[in-house]
Amino acid sequence: MLLKDRDQNLFKETFFGASGSQIAHLQFADNTILFIEANEEAVVNLRRVLQCYGLGSGPNVNFHKSCLVKVGKGNSNVERWAELFRCKTASLPIKYLGLSLGGRPSSISFWEPMLDKIRTRLAPWKMTFISKAGRLVLIKLVLSSLPTYFMSVFKIPISVALAMEKLQRDFFWGVKGEKKGIHWVDWPTLCKSKRNCGLGIGRIQDKGDALLAKWVWRFGMEEGELRRRVICEKYLVDPRTVLWD
Repeated sequence: MLLKDRDQNLFKETFFGASGSQIAHLQFADNTILFIEANEEAVVNLRRVLQCYGLGSGPNVNFHKSCLVKVGKGNSNVERWAELFRCKTASLPIKYLGLSLGGRPSSISFWEPMLDKIRTRLAPWKMTFISKAGRLVLIKLVLSSLPTYFMSVFKIPISVALAMEKLQRDFFWGVKGEKKGIHWVDWPTLCKSKRNCGLGIGRIQDKGDALLAKWVWRFGMEEGELRRRVICEKYLVDPRTVLWD
């Protein structure tokens, strides 16, 4: 349907990079991103495409729950386009696929929702009913499930990583409120692998760096991928110089 709409010039492909590469849409799971020109005709055509999709497939787009988000300071027609869609307007940052778009990953406030989730999972009252072995299991589960998605996209600040480790450390040693637990072993030792006489918890900063390094590895291995072409076009990198065997 998208290709047919493009062929009928209902929306045009967007050009990027010095060589004029084209992109019309991106799809991930059940999410679709359409790229259109910033003018009223393209906006009207996009509304028609979405309405045709609803008529053809069944589920209609609820424009009353939708919003237009302005990026940058260039275009002042967002309010007018929102009237055409009969939807609301919003501003950055916004949530998309669980991530904050337009926020500042270097600020603590950006990571505060994640810290709140960890505080909830590692609530002090739980340590009363769980042994140290159970606390260790819970710490590893929380660490592997909650912040991993964020850390695979954004570089975690050292202050935030230390704050997360403090929550884990206090939970493990039974620190509750102003009451201080006895720390029998220093935390860096516990974070070491079991082979190195630790408990295999791992340092959060190291895990974040490893997750981000995976993107570097994929960039060098995945020849022809769209994201690789976009980065090479944007930063004028010769794709042949960054291929790995």
